[in-house]
Order: sequence, then C-alpha cells, then structure tokens
Amino acid sequence: MQMKSENYCFCELAPLYALDMLSESEKAWVEQQLAEFPELSEELAEYQLAVTAIPYSAPQIPMAADLKNRLFARLELDSPPAVPVNNPIVPPEFLAVRAQDLNWRSHRVPGATVAILHIDEIKREIVGLLRAEPGVNYPIHRHAAVEEIYMLSGDLIVGDRVYGAGDYIRSQPSSVHGPYTNGGCMFFFRTSMDDEYPDVAVMAEN
Repeated sequence: MQMKSENYCFCELAPLYALDMLSESEKAWVEQQLAEFPELSEELAEYQLAVTAIPYSAPQIPMAADLKNRLFARLELDSPPAVPVNNPIVPPEFLAVRAQDLNWRSHRVPGATVAILHIDEIKREIVGLLRAEPGVNYPIHRHAAVEEIYMLSGDLIVGDRVYGAGDYIRSQPSSVHGPYTNGGCMFFFRTSMDDEYPDVAVMAEN
C-alpha cells in the first residue's frame, strides 16, 4: 500500500530510490526534495555508491559437484552429458569490463561520478574510475592505505602540483590532501575503503 506524500521520509525512500524500487510519484517526491534541499544529494550519493558495490561484494559460493544431476533428477529429465575429463571447465582467469558497460553513479562529491570496477573486502580495497566536472573540489581526507591514481584526461591539482593525462600519483598511508580540478578530469584509482573524511562526517552530524 502506497503512503501518502505527507508521510514520506527521505531517509526511508532514498535507499529505495537508489535501488530503483519506487513508484513514479515517490520518485518525483524524492527528486523534488533534492531540488529544494541540495545537501540531501550527498546522502543519496552514499546509497548509490553502496548499491553500485553490491554486485562486487557478494561472497562467491562454490556450486556442489552434483547439483546439476540432482536438479535434472527432480525435474525427471535425462542426466546431462558428462564433461570429458580431457576438456574440463576452467573458470575465467581475469575480469574484463567493457567501456560501454561501465556503471557510472553519482559520487558523494557534487559534480563527480564514479564507476566501480572491483571491490576486495579482504584487502578493504576499491578500484574504479572517477570523473569530475570543472571546478570540483574533493573533500580533505586521510588515507588508510596506499592510494594510486592514474590520470586519463584533464587536470588534477594535489598540493601545489598540477597533474595531467598519463601522470601517476601515489599517496602513502596517513597522508592527507584535498585535490581539486580546474577544467575537469577523469582518472583510474585504487584506494582503501577505510579512508577518513572528517569534513564529510562533520557535515553529516550537522
């Protein structure tokens, strides 16, 4: 049963909005709130980033060796042909993501979008691409582990240095910076899931 708009709560609808599970009227209400209160976009971006990570964070569960035979038996079908011993099924040795399949999502930083390529829960590591529009300032943050950035286009200012396409930036654990871009940029990154964003935390508390 759908709620009346006066009973809507952004904190309840935002996660469902990120999952694309709202009705048209509920979507419209969330988008109206974003237009009237731009600060809510940061909260929504957190949910969208979490949704993006869901496919990469699910644990791999090995399939039982006799699962296919048991399924065929339950359906009263002939057993599937056996796979020749000299031609075993080998799992893929690498993961490839085509450019047209990148899933770009809004980032916590207004004017930035991110495409997550891989998440390693054991190493607490996240790998992806980030695009920033001209004038975007990334919040000051402290690195929990090594961060690697490889510039693909545009400019990125870190400290008093400007980096461009082809440049590689490596930040050590516990280092602190707040990079920004003048003309916009896109880069590949590998960083920790546990980086600290003190300014973002203060904004959330207020």
